[in-house]
Amino acid sequence: MLRALILWKVTRSTYTIALVLAFILFMVQIFKIGFILFGLPLTSSLSFSLVWFVYYGFFFIPDGLIAAIATSVYELKEKRLLHVLYSFHLSPRKLFTLFALPALVFFLLSGALSFFIFEEQVSFARRGLLIQYKDKLFENLPEKTFLSSGDVVIYAEKREGKEIKNIFLKYRNTHILAQSAVYEGNGRFLFTGGSLLTKERGKYFLMEFQRYWLDTEEFLSAEIREKKIRKERVMNLANTLSILPALLFSFFGVLRFCKTHTQVYYLIALGIILHQLFLFGLRVSL
Repeated sequence: MLRALILWKVTRSTYTIALVLAFILFMVQIFKIGFILFGLPLTSSLSFSLVWFVYYGFFFIPDGLIAAIATSVYELKEKRLLHVLYSFHLSPRKLFTLFALPALVFFLLSGALSFFIFEEQVSFARRGLLIQYKDKLFENLPEKTFLSSGDVVIYAEKREGKEIKNIFLKYRNTHILAQSAVYEGNGRFLFTGGSLLTKERGKYFLMEFQRYWLDTEEFLSAEIREKKIRKERVMNLANTLSILPALLFSFFGVLRFCKTHTQVYYLIALGIILHQLFLFGLRVSL
């Protein structure tokens, strides 16, 4: 009965806390790409949100486990249930095995997911959103308005259907002034009758053209980068292995050193900070 209760309580609390941490990070992300999420169809925004919470719900499992075990052990300690359990010959070692069971479940689950879920998938979904947003933006370019999106600055004096009249576009070191242009999608513009100013190796070059195609490179980067996947597989495995020290740190830390709620919260905060610093250092070194 006690084993099942601890398993349920720690499992529920771990994943709830992991999702809360993922939600907090998502709110920070909203400040960066909120205008994109709210400017696209609901299906696109929901797809990105699903990918986000699947990955970060997995990523924050060790942090959730630290908080779940620490609060559960302290609850037993605060209510003096530890003395009751000890009186029934349940030693600290046996109690530890009860808390190790949910940690083992998360260790196996996280180890399996390490080979299938990567942060690069979140980046891929984010780049896909950016492509959709820019497609929508350029296909509905308003007249006599400067628009800036990433490396692209664009101004159109008049619009006739899909054709844009008297257009100015700046993309990185390239400036284009043309009589007309058509946006063909996927970051590709076709300009007609104009001039181009570009900077190469510290020198400026000016040329006139009758027809000119421009591909914005960022639209071509919406693909899974295998090099990133290989590094993140190592990160995932390290994150999974960190579940073991997280278990030891939270269980024995609360059992031996924490006498108040404040000390438990400090211990949880310290554990999460150390875990994230470990992952940050590993990411930098890879």
